[in-house]
Amino acid sequence: MLSFKEALEMVRNSCPENVVKHCLLVSKKSFGIAERIKNNGIKIDAELCRVGGLIHDIGRSKTHGLNHGIVGAEILKNHPLLSGIAKTHVGGGILKIEAKGLGLGNESLMPKSLEEKVVCYADKLVQGDEFVSDASFEIKKLENKLGKEHASIKRLKRLEKEIKKIIG
Repeated sequence: MLSFKEALEMVRNSCPENVVKHCLLVSKKSFGIAERIKNNGIKIDAELCRVGGLIHDIGRSKTHGLNHGIVGAEILKNHPLLSGIAKTHVGGGILKIEAKGLGLGNESLMPKSLEEKVVCYADKLVQGDEFVSDASFEIKKLENKLGKEHASIKRLKRLEKEIKKIIG
């Protein structure tokens, strides 16, 4: 796995400053959530969450499109755990059938590991360069874009509920 310093250098050398700031905040939030989970006696790799939060948007070095997670996963292909975080952080995850329809490949882009879920959720708690208290801002954006009943909104709400339950 990349060290935090190596990941920071990679992000700083390839992404615009606003993305670097966002990634630093997501890293901080991911690490904080992971530490709370660990303090509740649940096994989690807090350092993977910290580095994963930092590097999750590395794909934005090449595109700001919906496919930035896939692009990031490709950039990180030699670091499978980090690649998985980049690939699965968009929205509340993307089902295989949706990914195919969106031109994002033929695999599920749903976060599976606890670390993937933490970074995915932490990303929704950072809007631009500010922390927010919950995913409601991101949910509202998705509702305006996709409609209130879209399955991705339900997935994001489930993810938020799962993480909040684990945190306690």
